[in-house]
Amino acid sequence: MSLDKPQKNKMIQTPPAKKGFHFAGDGIHEAMYIEAETIEEAEKLYHKHKKPVGGTAQSTASAEPEEKEL
Repeated sequence: MSLDKPQKNKMIQTPPAKKGFHFAGDGIHEAMYIEAETIEEAEKLYHKHKKPVGGTAQSTASAEPEEKEL
């Protein structure tokens, strides 16, 4: 070990390739954790892979009300 050169720390010199982004659940879609290089890339992946709460294909707000017979 030489005192002339400072020690090289690999963790300080090399930034991580990907960062983690957490998208909170909004009551309609489930929460999701995505690893990506940028927030823009993470948002695209979130919108592509987001799942509705409960696994239903339609949300209850956009479902058409049923007609009742009187």
